[in-house]
Amino acid sequence: MLFREDKVARADAQAIRQGVGLYRWTHDLVEVTGEDALEVLQKIYISDLSKVAVGRSKYTASLDEAGEIIDDVIVMHMEEGCYWVSDLYGPRLLPWIEKHKGQARVQAKLITYDWDMYAVQGPDSLKAMNALLDAPVDELKRFAICQRKIGDIPVYIHRSGFTGENGYEIYAAFDKSQAIHDAALQAVEQAGGRELQTLEVYVRSVPMEKGFALKQDFKHLSPYECAMGWAVAENKDFIGKAAALERKAHPKYRMVGLEFSRESTEDISIWERVYWYGVEVGRCAQTIYGYTVDKNIGFATLRADVPDGAEVTVGCNDSPAVVVNKVFC
Repeated sequence: MLFREDKVARADAQAIRQGVGLYRWTHDLVEVTGEDALEVLQKIYISDLSKVAVGRSKYTASLDEAGEIIDDVIVMHMEEGCYWVSDLYGPRLLPWIEKHKGQARVQAKLITYDWDMYAVQGPDSLKAMNALLDAPVDELKRFAICQRKIGDIPVYIHRSGFTGENGYEIYAAFDKSQAIHDAALQAVEQAGGRELQTLEVYVRSVPMEKGFALKQDFKHLSPYECAMGWAVAENKDFIGKAAALERKAHPKYRMVGLEFSRESTEDISIWERVYWYGVEVGRCAQTIYGYTVDKNIGFATLRADVPDGAEVTVGCNDSPAVVVNKVFC
């Protein structure tokens, strides 16, 4: 739970939005290799990964047979026949690959405990990274990967992040984590930034302001019902395609933003009921305070016919909110 008066949380958010911030948040990493690695990933994920060259990455999602999102991930093409899948539920991905690989020649293993990840995020992140690395990364494009060194430690640099700002992820061998942290913190502080102290700021508040959701926010939604239709490659086959296209033609729900008028939403639990004119029309997935927009905000899954601008209430205490676009700033 975050509050307007929390000075530390506000400073963390301002570092990301106005300067540069450092934090450690290692997703699960699954390494997928083999002659048929691409074939299997194409079957599992909704995007056309054949277009992702070595040294590039792609944000995408996997569906179940009902066309509903199981997980959203970033697939990184590390080298020929080798992909890293960055998600929060790696141990669940392994049996899913095994179930659907058929006779494909592919191997998948969890490498989360082999690699650690630090994020350097914010408008001044490039300045910090160039001071940190053995060679500049000015030419590194978004969703691109390169190899560099921090001191004598080899690292992968991925230009990406979960903040909506320019940023970079540093992947290094796990046993080098402390050395990477210390060097990165020095570079960030020299660029006028700080190490973030508040988990909810960089996991929830900052991402939510930019419309970035977690897996649980997509519960029971197809890609077309949460503004992810752009990621779907309809010219290829993937698990859940037919059901997802049916949901595109006849959407049941949509993912929206909620702006709350009360100063606190601490009485709202996860998946509280949402009411419109006294009728239940959906559930509120999560709420948080946004320090850039200076208000309490949230994500909700509502009936597809509930329009932006609708005045709703949430939970048993009838917390008032307005339906808005899920990108708040």
